[in-house]
Amino acid sequence: MLNFIANIKSGKGRGNKALKKLRNYCSINNIPYTAHITEEPRHATRIATALCENGARTVVAVGGDGTFSEVLNGIVSFEQTALGFIPAGRGNDYARCAKLDLDPLKALTHILRGEIARTDYIEIGDRRCLNVAGTGLDVAVLERVAGKSGKITYLKSLIWCIRHFTPYVLDISVNGETSRHECIMAGVCNGTTFGGGIRLSPLSKTDDGKLDLIIMRLPADGKIMPALFKFTKGKHIGMEYTTHIVCDEVTVAPAEGFSYPIQTDGEIFYDKPLICRVVKGGLKTFA
Repeated sequence: MLNFIANIKSGKGRGNKALKKLRNYCSINNIPYTAHITEEPRHATRIATALCENGARTVVAVGGDGTFSEVLNGIVSFEQTALGFIPAGRGNDYARCAKLDLDPLKALTHILRGEIARTDYIEIGDRRCLNVAGTGLDVAVLERVAGKSGKITYLKSLIWCIRHFTPYVLDISVNGETSRHECIMAGVCNGTTFGGGIRLSPLSKTDDGKLDLIIMRLPADGKIMPALFKFTKGKHIGMEYTTHIVCDEVTVAPAEGFSYPIQTDGEIFYDKPLICRVVKGGLKTFA
């Protein structure tokens, strides 16, 4: 039994189109399924939990990165339940890194084949993060683009925020050492891109059992636009204003006297510490 959880509003209607194709395919081929439509934020999490509690063996998220993350957080046990993904968002950042098929019926065939694969996710307290968590500029941009979508919108907001941004003062603990950084962003990555294709961590792999910590500072010469161009193309790695650390666990905390919001898979939290660890092979999905 396939259990679809679909955000039909994702991708400016792509979620709705994808679900129609999936329903039609399953009906023609006599594949048993249920379809559940999300109605509000975090509804997908509640649906996934209810399905798992009723014994669901296969749950399939249909939508964008936000829908994927919500369903991920609703799975009760990955020993019982496998999670499939059918990308139908505008950015599809996780799909890029995980190399998911963007055609909904082709993506479905991989799920129906039933070949199980294990991949990683980030554990942040009581939440799971599929792609990228962080604090700094990424949160400022997300706040500015709330209710909007698209890479161009994100880039415009990114440029505005860089020009008006005050660096965060962060204490970052990794591999047993703590250091203080004045930075524009600290990202903890399982995936490679965010913001609709911006290559924050181009070397990340979703199944290598590691996290990639990316710390970015303002360039010493003050020239922001060349750095921004390199950042969007993933060419900032190795530059003097970028620190890249591969690790299993990392804590990113505001220095004493400061308080900053964080984001996990695009959802903003104002009272949550960014204490991350990789769960190696914790996600049961499909090859």
